[in-house]
Amino acid sequence: MKPRPVEGLDPAAPLRPNAARIVATRLAELRSLAGGALDPGASTAQHDTRIAAKRLRYVLEITGSCLGLAAETAGDVAKQLQSVLGEIHDCDVMLPRTAGIESLQDLLRSRRELLFHRFCELWRDEERKGTWEALERVL
Repeated sequence: MKPRPVEGLDPAAPLRPNAARIVATRLAELRSLAGGALDPGASTAQHDTRIAAKRLRYVLEITGSCLGLAAETAGDVAKQLQSVLGEIHDCDVMLPRTAGIESLQDLLRSRRELLFHRFCELWRDEERKGTWEALERVL
């Protein structure tokens, strides 16, 4: 998945306005993908959401100090999203490789289901807490 281009960057401007533009673009990317990832069978959307969370996390790690506590909180959440979605992806990759080993496939399916529920809970909890809106306000 190619990242969305960031519009309006000014190399002569201070860090904060450029950081805000990059973070806003990465956050919009994450939020637009997450809805599709909430479908249990949407493995591609889940993988794309993981990549978007990773991009947001990394830009927040670099620029978070000039954006404040909301950026730090959002970065921590992005890291958690990236982790759980990565584990889901690991299950998706391993399932076809274990064809014919039913006990292992059952284990992977159960693990994937548990991880998927963890992802959904995390996403919905952070939406209720207003994590993304708080980040948008500091931008």
